[in-house]
Formats: sequence, C-alpha cells, structure tokens
Amino acid sequence: MPHQPLALKYRPGTFGDVISQEHVTRTLRNALDQNRVAHAVLFAGPRGSGKTTTARILAKALNCEAGVSGEPCGECENCRTIAAGRSLDVIEIDAASNRGIDDIKELRETVKYAPAQGRYKVYIVDEVHQLSKDAFNAFLKTLEEPPRNVVFVLATTEPHKILPTILSRCQRFDFRPIPLKAIRERLAWIAEREGIRLGEQAAWAIAKKADGSMRDALSLLDQVVAFGGGDVDLATLRGLVGMPDEERYLELTGLLADGNAGGALAFARDLRASGYDLEEFYAGFLEHLRSCLLAAVGSEELLEDVPERLREAYREAAARLGAEDLLRMLTLATDEEGTFRRSSQQALVLEVLLVRLALLDRAVDVEAALAALGGGGGSAPAGRSPSPRSASRSERSAKGTPGSGDARAAALTVPSGPFTLEALLEGWDEVVEAVHRSRPTVAALLRGARPAVCSAEEVVLAVPPEAEFRMEQLHQRGTLDPLAAVLNQRWRFAGKIRVTGSTSEETRAAPARSRPNGRDLAEREMQARLEGDPLLRRVVDLFDARVVRVQGSSPAQP
Repeated sequence: MPHQPLALKYRPGTFGDVISQEHVTRTLRNALDQNRVAHAVLFAGPRGSGKTTTARILAKALNCEAGVSGEPCGECENCRTIAAGRSLDVIEIDAASNRGIDDIKELRETVKYAPAQGRYKVYIVDEVHQLSKDAFNAFLKTLEEPPRNVVFVLATTEPHKILPTILSRCQRFDFRPIPLKAIRERLAWIAEREGIRLGEQAAWAIAKKADGSMRDALSLLDQVVAFGGGDVDLATLRGLVGMPDEERYLELTGLLADGNAGGALAFARDLRASGYDLEEFYAGFLEHLRSCLLAAVGSEELLEDVPERLREAYREAAARLGAEDLLRMLTLATDEEGTFRRSSQQALVLEVLLVRLALLDRAVDVEAALAALGGGGGSAPAGRSPSPRSASRSERSAKGTPGSGDARAAALTVPSGPFTLEALLEGWDEVVEAVHRSRPTVAALLRGARPAVCSAEEVVLAVPPEAEFRMEQLHQRGTLDPLAAVLNQRWRFAGKIRVTGSTSEETRAAPARSRPNGRDLAEREMQARLEGDPLLRRVVDLFDARVVRVQGSSPAQP
C-alpha cells in the first residue's frame, strides 16, 4: 500500500481537530447552528495554518446528510466524498494557474447550476490574491450576489494584494501561526500513534523549524523518519537539515560578549566547514538574539519558545551583554540581513558581521560611573558593570594623556597650516591612519572616501555611488565622530561632516547648509549637556564612550 504522508493522514476532519484557531472555528460553528453562514468568506493567514482544511470542513458541515450543524458527522457519503476530494459539489480552484478573466467567466457559467448531491455548491479558491485585476473585476458581481445555494471560500497568504472591492464583499477570518508548544504536542501525539520514538529536543527543533506551520512540521517529521528510521533524535535532525543547536548560538554569544573578534571569525569559518546552511544559521541567530533580548528585559513569559533546559543559559547571556547592547546587535544583524541574502559571498558577509558585533562598543552605566567618581572611588550602585572591553579601554585612557581616545589618535604627523581642501587631501591618508588607532572599522570605511569640499563650516566626503554599503555605514549616527575628533585636534575644525555619493563637482554645487532635523537638535542638546557637566564629560573621556541616551533631570552641579 502506498505511503500516505503524515500531513494528509492526520489532516483535521472536524472543527474540533483544528489546532489553535479557536476564534475561527467557534464563529463558524455558531454560524452553522444559527443558519447564518455568509455567502462569501475569506480565510487569510500564513502557510500551514489550516485555511484550506477549514474550508473543506465547512463544506462538509454544509452538505452533511445528518443536517447542517456545528460539526460534520464524517460518516455519511457526502462527508466521505468531500474528504476524499471526489465531490462534484466542492470545487477547488488554484488561482495561481487559473488567474485570468476567461477562468472567471467559466466559473460564472458553472455557478448557475444546482448542486449535484448536497445542499450547497462550495467553491474554494486557493491563493486568490494571484487573480489578475480584470479577473477580480469580473468576479465582483457573482461574489456579491451568488445563487442561494452557493458559498465561496477564498483563501490567501497575502490579503493585502486583494482588491478592497473584493474584501468588502467577504467575511474575513484571520488565521494565526500555530504556537510552537501546540506543534510540539501534536507531533508527540502523532509520533506515539505511528510508533515513532521522537525525542523531546527533536520535537522542539522540528516545531521551531516549522515556523508556525503544522504542515511543514509533519512533512519534516516524515523526512526525518525516512532518514533515520523509527528513532528520531536531535543529532539525526541536525545531520539531515543542517540546523545549528542552541548551544552553538550560546557559544557565539559568549565570544561576542568577550569582544573576541578572532574567535568569532574562527566560529564562522568552522560553521561553513561543518556544512551548515548559512541562511538557516542567520535566521536562527536573529531568533537567538531576540530571545536573549527578551530575557534581558525580563519578559519571562515570552521565553516559552526556548527549551526549559536552556532558559538559565539565556538569562546568563542576557546579563553579560545587557538589553542596550543586545538591541544594538539585533538591529545591526537585522539591517544586514538583506545584504546577506542577496550576496553571492554569504560566508564573507557573515564573517564581517560577526567581527563587527564583536568589536561593537559596549554601553556603560554612566550613573554608576558618575557615582563612583563623585564618591572618591567608592563602590557603584548595583547594576551591570562595564564589560571587559570597556574596562580595558578605561585603563588605556587613564595611562594616556587627558582627552578622548579619538583626539589622542591624532598625534600622528598631519600637515599643519590653513584648513583647506588641498591640505586635507594631502594629509588624508595620515588622517585615516589616526582614526585607525581608535576605531579600525571606521578607518576601513573612510579609506573608500575622499574629501570633496572643505571649509571652516563643513567637510564633505565623496563616496562612489555604487558603494552602497559603505555609504550606509558612514551615515549611521556617531560613525564619523572619530574623524571629527582628529580634524578638531589638528585644525580646530568644529563644523559638520557630510557624506555624499556624488562626484566632487556635484558636491561643490550642492547647498552647504541644511535645516536641522530632530536628530540634529537632540545631538546639540546632548552636547550642551556634556559641556555643562564636567563630571559627565570626565566619564565619557575615561571610557572613550559616546552618549546614546540621557534620562532623568539635569544632574546636580559639583
């Protein structure tokens, strides 16, 4: 006997069997009991959430020989033929391949005929958003006023692509992704009935990989059983689909927390050599950072997607990094996701990202530092202490001359004299080298830029228009601060630095000043706060830091 896929064998047959869509099934059951079923309904939701299955159950309930009620009997001839896909009264249409106006015209002709066996003809139009605009318009009248014995069920994963005139003629039901816990419990139940020994860790991993789709989870379980036999454990699953385990992500988080760029680079290379799917790893890494962030902000109830055995490890990782650093890491990794997926050198992009995350400056609790300095070196209030990388920078700062690390980097020999474009161009390489001493990543970005305009009020850097990544990084807030410090040290430049993708001639023709936006005003206010608070200025210089947020009232003057 041919093997029947688990996704088909265990397809729900009644509304009660549908998982995690109670808001939909309850409404439909009540509508059937009260004879208030709409002539057109729209099922919208992600793949594998039960849209087509619920549509078939609705068709069975409408045509059940036991009468229209909240649940079909599943035993009568109509219920069996509909479940088997042989009913003449339930017509399933794939809108992806029947999307033209001629297909809708044919539907308008067949809808006039009475049901052959049951009480209702039910048209299930799957992926309805793929109908052409002309087909939608031809469908309007029929959808609004169909024959009394006809019900339309439209299913889609992208409801925003459906014309508003269609949406207004339907009752809409939004299906939700199936929770990880519900998928895991369903997998365990099916595995027990099939005689499959499914480990708890493997069930969690399959449910997580399914991403809210019950069909995907059962298809993957089928595949793993074919690969490893009746015993399904985590090692078998990893070997089949190349999914990194949570321990690997926690190992990487430890390297990033220590600022170990070399270790992060070696981790990325080992990942590739082990044959892991890099896109799968990247998606899992984003989810891992999200879980760490949830643990850092105290959202314990949101950690239900993390196995119980690993929750304490996630709390420890979150405590090492802190919410602000995790948020910055997650933001940077999310911003680079598009570049990673489009790149033909994904391994290289991943290596660069991990090194950048490892070298990312860590946030320091300024209030604790202020209290320590103001109290003559006493103990700071309870809170997250500066990271080892921040402490090492503090030691270097204390041993050097007063001033920020960026300013001290300007000790290289840079041409003196008037601040002109010619002088800046002549000494540009040494300026970049000065920046490199404090911020190597910024210096790497500046090597691809050249000064185009130079005045006491403004410096404009020209970047080739095709260097989109470099342009995006230089535009990030605070990136050009080390360059500003170097220019101020050598030429007392205190103006604005702007980056453009235009040529030098186009840059000179562009307006030199622009109206300050909200971010500029906030930065000016923050700078004024620093200048008016010597103690805070001392903390910033000591930690070679950049203020990212000021909260509370103004500090008391020393």
